[in-house]
Amino acid sequence: MLAIVFSILFSLFLQFETEQHYYYFGSSNLIGVGNLDQGKKRGEWRVYSKINPETTDNSIFDEADPEVFDKQFNQEFPMFIINFSDDLPNGIFQENYPGGSIKSLAFFEDGELMNGYKEFYENGEKKSTGQLDKGKRVGDWQEYFESGQIKSSIAYVKGIVEGNALYYYPDGLLEFKMSYAQGEPNGLYEAYFPDGEIKEKGIFKNGNPEGEWLSKNSDRKIEIQGSFQEGVRSGEWLEQVDIIPEYFRKGNYTKGMKEGEWFVLDSNGEILQSEKYQNGNLVSVIEIRHAEKLKRPEIVNNGKGQRIYINKDGFIQAKGKITKGQIVGKWFFYYPNSNNLVSTGRFEDSEKRGVWDFYSFEGELIDQIEYRPEYIPSDESTTIPSQSNFNPYKTNPNDSALGSAQKEFHPLNFKNRVH
Repeated sequence: MLAIVFSILFSLFLQFETEQHYYYFGSSNLIGVGNLDQGKKRGEWRVYSKINPETTDNSIFDEADPEVFDKQFNQEFPMFIINFSDDLPNGIFQENYPGGSIKSLAFFEDGELMNGYKEFYENGEKKSTGQLDKGKRVGDWQEYFESGQIKSSIAYVKGIVEGNALYYYPDGLLEFKMSYAQGEPNGLYEAYFPDGEIKEKGIFKNGNPEGEWLSKNSDRKIEIQGSFQEGVRSGEWLEQVDIIPEYFRKGNYTKGMKEGEWFVLDSNGEILQSEKYQNGNLVSVIEIRHAEKLKRPEIVNNGKGQRIYINKDGFIQAKGKITKGQIVGKWFFYYPNSNNLVSTGRFEDSEKRGVWDFYSFEGELIDQIEYRPEYIPSDESTTIPSQSNFNPYKTNPNDSALGSAQKEFHPLNFKNRVH
C-alpha cells in the first residue's frame, strides 16, 4: 500500500515539474513556452512569434493564455531557444530565421553573454564570428560575405574597437583600413580601388582628420586634396565641384571656412572663374575667361545672381540661380560643347529636390528622377529591428561591425562642403 501511495505522489510531482508554462517575452507578439521551478524559469524555453504581429511599443512579461498561443502563434519554428537557470539565461542561446534555419548561436553565463558567438546567413553560411565577455566584444571579430570570403576583421577590447579595422572586397582584396584607439579613429586611414590603387589616404588623430588628405573619384581624378587641422580644413585646398564633376575649385580655408579668392578650373587646370568667399559664404563670382561674352563680368554679387559655368570653348555647361550663396531654383545642364540640354530641375539649399527631367542629345525626354531630402537615421534607428522589446543581447553583436565607419568619419561629410 505504501508503495502505491509513493508511486502516485511521485507521478504527481513529476507532472508538476514537467508542466508547460506560457509567458510573454517582452511583447504581445512573442510567447515563450517552458518550465518553472518555484516560479522561476528553468531549462529550455522556446519563444514563438505571432502569426499576424501587431505594432506595439509596450513591454509585457506576463503569463500568457495557452489558448491564445494555440490560435494566434506560429508553432512550427521557434524564434529563440533559450536555456534558463533561476530565471536567468544560462547556457546555449539560439536564434532562428522564420524558416527554421539557425540565425545565431551564443552562450550565456548567469544572464551575461560570454565566450563564442556565431551568426549565419539563412543558407547556413557563416556571417560573423567572435568572442564576448559579459556582453561586450573582445578580441578579433570577423564578418563574412555569403560566399564565405572574409568581409571585415576588427579588434575589440571590452567592447571598444582598438587597433586595425580591415574591410575587404568580395574577391578578398583590401577595400580600406583604419586604425583605432579607444573606439576613435587614430592613425593611418587608407582606401583602395579594386585593383589596389590608393583611392583615399589620410591620418586621424583622436577621431578627427589631421594633416594632408587626398581623395580620388571613380574616374581616379582628384576629388579633394588639402590639409586638416584639428578636424577642420585649413590652408590651400583643391576640390571637385559637386554639380559639375569635370570642374574644380582652388583656394584657402581659414578655421574650416572658405575665405578670400577661389578659382574655378577646368580639367586641364585653366582658370574659368574667380569666386570670393567671406566666412564660408559665396559673395561674388567673376567670369574671367569669357567676360567679353557677358553683359557683366561679375555674374554673382552679394551672394546672389545667375551662376553660369562656361567651358574653355565658350559653351555653357550649367546655369541657374544663386541666393545667399546657395544654389536655388531651377537649373539647366548641357551636353559638352553644345546647346543641347542634359537635365533640368530644382535645387533647395544647394541640394536637388523634386522631379528632374533627363534628355537625350536629340532632346527626347528619356528619364525622370525624384530627389527627396536624405533620411539620416538616429542612433536608435540604426540598431537591428526587433519584433519586440525582448533582446537577449546586452550589446548588439548582430550589427555589421562598424560597417558605417567610413561614412561616419568620412571628411566629405564634414561641414562646408561646396557646390
